[in-house]
Amino acid sequence: MSLRRRIMLLVTIGLIVATAPLGVMGIGMLRAATDRVLAERLVMARATADHLNERLTQGVRQLDQVGRRIAPLWAAGDLDAVREVFATTAPSLELLSSDLFLIDRAGRVVVREPAVHPLGSLSPGSVDSVRQTLASGRPGVSRLVRISGGTPAIIVTAPMPGETTAAVGAVGGVILLPSPVLQSFVERLAVGETGHAAIVSDDGTVLASTDPDELYTRNEHPEFLASLIAQRQARVGSTAEVSGPGGEEHHVMAFAPLAAAPWGLTMGQDEAETFGPIRRLRDGVILFDLAVLVAALLFAWLDTGMVAAPLRVLKEAAERIAGGDLGQQIAVRRSDEIGALATSFETMRVQLLASLEEIQRRAHAAQSLYEVGKDVLSQQDREAVLRSIVERTVALVGADVAVVCLVDDSGKTARVSAAAGAADAVHPGPHPFALRGEEDAPSCLDCSILRDPYRAAHLTTPLMVGGRTVGALCAGTREARAFTAEERDVLSGLANLAAIAVENARLQERVQSLAVLEERERIAREIHDSVGQVLGYVNTKAQAVKVLLDAGKGAEAQAQLAQLEQAAREVYADLREAILGLRTETGPERRLIPVLHDYIRRFSELSGVTTELVAEGDPARYIFSPIAELHLLRIIQEALTNVRKHAMAGRAWVRLAEQDGTVTISVRDNGLGFDPERLQSGAWPRFGLQTMRERAEAIGGTFAIRSGGGSGTEVVVRLPLGQLRVTDARPAGG
Repeated sequence: MSLRRRIMLLVTIGLIVATAPLGVMGIGMLRAATDRVLAERLVMARATADHLNERLTQGVRQLDQVGRRIAPLWAAGDLDAVREVFATTAPSLELLSSDLFLIDRAGRVVVREPAVHPLGSLSPGSVDSVRQTLASGRPGVSRLVRISGGTPAIIVTAPMPGETTAAVGAVGGVILLPSPVLQSFVERLAVGETGHAAIVSDDGTVLASTDPDELYTRNEHPEFLASLIAQRQARVGSTAEVSGPGGEEHHVMAFAPLAAAPWGLTMGQDEAETFGPIRRLRDGVILFDLAVLVAALLFAWLDTGMVAAPLRVLKEAAERIAGGDLGQQIAVRRSDEIGALATSFETMRVQLLASLEEIQRRAHAAQSLYEVGKDVLSQQDREAVLRSIVERTVALVGADVAVVCLVDDSGKTARVSAAAGAADAVHPGPHPFALRGEEDAPSCLDCSILRDPYRAAHLTTPLMVGGRTVGALCAGTREARAFTAEERDVLSGLANLAAIAVENARLQERVQSLAVLEERERIAREIHDSVGQVLGYVNTKAQAVKVLLDAGKGAEAQAQLAQLEQAAREVYADLREAILGLRTETGPERRLIPVLHDYIRRFSELSGVTTELVAEGDPARYIFSPIAELHLLRIIQEALTNVRKHAMAGRAWVRLAEQDGTVTISVRDNGLGFDPERLQSGAWPRFGLQTMRERAEAIGGTFAIRSGGGSGTEVVVRLPLGQLRVTDARPAGG
């Protein structure tokens, strides 16, 4: 592919990469705008439904008050007084068309106001909601009913309480349809040219609508809306396709149920009109992106044509130089960057032979420095961690500068260990390091590290390790502001991480020192217990042989020499076993199970004790942290040494098992055994047992020993599995 085409390809990819996020953001904004429109429609529907619910509740409450007023009159049989109450109350009922009636518990009309009531021949007792009011004693709102002259209406009833029953009768009112009150609620929801709204009962009948053709019909998705009313569930979204004047069309519908009546309020609008502005904006964004892309590609094509020709000349010259032809002059005369490049090529041609050796030498040095630098950068040290922490502090807390300072050994001064942000924000130090003593902030540090311009707002958190303050993490800004609780928590968490990094660095140094000292003590103890004692024994026996030889007792001297020979063999075995233990180590490349296999095989060969390793289940289950594997290996080595020296056993078994989150490691033999309770202080194997116990407890485990006369001995270590499987890439030492 030619350079020009490659440049065009890169330009195209770059433009796509540059405009793609804008497109994604635009799509996201359009989707958010669509969701916002739907949410607004649902809020409108709910608000109107709540308002209508209040009006219905007010009407029912008025009927309930009338029922409570006429209840004693009804009980006294004073129907004239009841009519008087109806006559004075009816005009104040805004929702109920000024029509009231009283029915007894059997559903018969007792009093009407006015006397010529629009109910006509309709018996209120035959309406389901009225029967429910009489039966349950709760108000009711009916579905659409037909009264005198076929007029559509709604009957609203409230119970008239009695002394012994929930309702001795009911007071009812009539909402004549179309109701101006109900119509006022739906008319305010008609949005745009295609917007419409309706109030629907639970059987899908339209009670009020902005479309007169839909009144008292079941044309407004009756089954779907009835189910939403029954579930008391609000919804918003696009409906299924419906047949419109121009064919199939979609509507955006919002629905909200009512609590005071089995009704729902729905509002809708043609989907094209609802989302028209959003879609036009989307199309405009797409067209703009395409226009920008085409214009940029056209400009790139023209510009690359002017660059490609002289670059072709330079390419040919470079090929000649690569082929060893340094005598032909490069003939490109331009005053722009390409001309400067041609001049550089010519200079390179003249100086190439003289500079070749120097270039090779410098390239070799640069490669060496690169390798060293790569090794240094790959090390994870405390300073790298602290630098990462202050950089994250600046980003997460919104600070202009962040600093980690560490306390020196005196505990009174501190020095900056890592900083991020403005380079001129930090005093060089050292700095006084004292805690402020206010009761409201006993653990805050009075930060003197930051210069005054960066202390307009600052927040400092101490680095705490085991109750000790080892340093502080400080963040500051040039502008005054208040740090939020979340930012304080973030800074506190980062300070904890910094404290852990500081403590880990200290503990790593301490662990390495302790591991070396511990291994030295172990070697010294083994030499003292075995070689040292045997050499003392040899010295005593040698003196005895000398005395016997001087006395002419050759046979007795031979017996002493035989004992010396046996002691020499024992010390030789001890030394070989000590060397085997020193050569047996675990690490990332040699885990515990393979190391044990090799060690036990060689131990069996050296000691003559047939020893078996039994690891139940998958060996991969027994991959632990290096420090845990080291301690377990040393415990097993110490136990097997005791078997060889003292148990007089012919066989031994090393067993690893896991059950219920606990790992059990046991070493068992078929030797003589002993009574652990009868060991004298300082006698074997009391010292070795104490060492094994300390190693087990160091990795969070327990140590136990079971033994008895003639039944052998078993050393058992149990450890929680969660304390063993710790990620640690460092090899185990010591």
